[in-house]
Amino acid sequence: MGGAVALVACGSLALIAPLTSASASGDAWQPSTWTGPVAGPPVPGTGLPPSVAPAVLQPLPEGYDVSPTYEGQAQCDPQAKAGTQKLADLIKATYGQDQTVWIPRACDVGGQSEHKEGRALDWMTDVRKPQQRANAEAFLGWLLGPDQFGNPYGNAMRLGVMYIGWNDRIWRGYDIERGWTELKGCFATPSTGHDTVCHRDHIHISLTWDGASGRTSFWDGTAMDAPYCPRARSSASLASPGRAADMVPIEPVRVLATRAALGVPGRCRLQQDTISGDSKRIYAKVTGMGGVPAEGVAAVAVNVAALGANAPSRIRIWGPGEGRSDIVVKVPMNKDATGTAIVPVANDGTIALANAAGATDVAVDVLGWYPAGDVPNATVGTPGEAADMSAEAAPAPAPTFAPAPQSPPKQPQPQPAPGFEPSDEFIAVGSEMGYESTAQGALQPTEERVIGLAAVPAQATAALVMVTTRESTKRGKVQLSTPDKSASAALAYPKGQVRSSVMVVPVSGGQLAMANTSKGTVQVRVDVLGYSVNGTPIKVRQAQGQRIAKAALAAETPLVVGPLTGVAGLPKRDKRVTGVILKVTTRTKGPDAGSVRVYGLDKSAPGTRSAPVEPSLRKSSLVVTEIGTDGKVVIHPSVAARVKVQIVGWVRR
Repeated sequence: MGGAVALVACGSLALIAPLTSASASGDAWQPSTWTGPVAGPPVPGTGLPPSVAPAVLQPLPEGYDVSPTYEGQAQCDPQAKAGTQKLADLIKATYGQDQTVWIPRACDVGGQSEHKEGRALDWMTDVRKPQQRANAEAFLGWLLGPDQFGNPYGNAMRLGVMYIGWNDRIWRGYDIERGWTELKGCFATPSTGHDTVCHRDHIHISLTWDGASGRTSFWDGTAMDAPYCPRARSSASLASPGRAADMVPIEPVRVLATRAALGVPGRCRLQQDTISGDSKRIYAKVTGMGGVPAEGVAAVAVNVAALGANAPSRIRIWGPGEGRSDIVVKVPMNKDATGTAIVPVANDGTIALANAAGATDVAVDVLGWYPAGDVPNATVGTPGEAADMSAEAAPAPAPTFAPAPQSPPKQPQPQPAPGFEPSDEFIAVGSEMGYESTAQGALQPTEERVIGLAAVPAQATAALVMVTTRESTKRGKVQLSTPDKSASAALAYPKGQVRSSVMVVPVSGGQLAMANTSKGTVQVRVDVLGYSVNGTPIKVRQAQGQRIAKAALAAETPLVVGPLTGVAGLPKRDKRVTGVILKVTTRTKGPDAGSVRVYGLDKSAPGTRSAPVEPSLRKSSLVVTEIGTDGKVVIHPSVAARVKVQIVGWVRR
């Protein structure tokens, strides 16, 4: 029976998958290396006991929900979300209340995972046990097969399925044409000891935030069909360094309403950034609107509303070109919330907004404006009424099982963080996760990938990065170059060990090419510490690891440290020194996650995080920052934390 095939019809498309044997008598599961598109389970068994498919609880509309996109975990909120719990209940109602379905996962366990946001489940069903395999295949056949309108994968689309892991393979709702592909080298590890890693003893399902909200068409008969707002870029700078002390009040004027397609190209929702750092933002025009003059405006007072958010989230607001942003709205899941802020205006008359998690409609009303004056033009956020939310969490480490869209030729280019203009020579960005190969699978022998690096703009010519290799099956070398191979660097890595190295790599168009010259596979992570433009060289010098600070800091209480010049080998007077490399170790006993920003005294604070703070977990991060006035730097935590800082190197031209 090993050579038999099953033919599944999906409209006019015939999809073929090989069969492997299994029977009610307990025939042993046999591995297979089949991959490809199929409207159902990846490798159907034969001779399995009978099973059933879930029942559709109500009539479904002809219209479908918006197609899934990849939305990686971005915060710590493991409580089971409504849509995830409903899907777990559906599984139990179909296959028995004795079925084990896990949803939450502690935020200090493992890497990035939607379990930590309550929108992933693990259904413990074993491919080696005939009845359990029969149940799994009946469920996947229903989930990924044609729905009542004949649309392949229709039920998965209506449920907001982002990806599935099962039987050595992964299926992506955001990239259906790829079909089932190998998961984490599992074809070569058929032993029972790898059953959990290879998802043979459970089905993993991660939902989009639409799916997790429990409001998709499968559950309430109404399609969530509003698309996501397109990426937008801005090279603007602040219109004025200061504003007048007194506001000029005006009759409130609405300048942005995504539901009504006001201030955006079309009806859309503001979505979170994805793992690729795609910078999904809205730049709302405020000058020349209603009673706001077209010129001479330094800042505006606004009321911001988040409407129908599909995730517990925070809306951040800033003036394009500004070095910081503030939370203006905290919104609960499936609710509305509002907040007010005074926001600097860019020289193109815009303000910027971003969403931390999921997607939401946004409306902005301008209440008044400020002419240029002497008050420093910093954002002042005064959030309105909203549910009590935990402090903003820094992005979690890259996933051990969380796919990202395959995108070498189409990777969207990230734009610079607010406040860092492409005209600068060397720009420190703190520490920002740029790429994690586990999202797409290990780098294969002789494989090359072209990746986009978060926080590195298209104008950059070189990037300062920390490259980490792990899970290598043989020793080898990773070649790091521009996509056209005009410049390159290389990193040798050992077999089976973790290695991290701070490197300068050439980039072009915000992209980096990685090539594995080994005969084995390897996982690669790239963290961005800074970048240079206009061909400015970057040279890294190692310091002595001397501690410069150790303190328990209250939330939003900055600590000034220094001077650093002349410490740990750092030159006292050298104008070519452009940044200092610090090892920042954080720890908190509090319940809230957050981050520590590190920046030069009297310099702009980074718009990106510098070092994460996670509850009950000690974290060490390398960050790069400019040195400020008198050689001093600022350590600024968003939550209460114990912080230790050491000098480990510096950057010079």
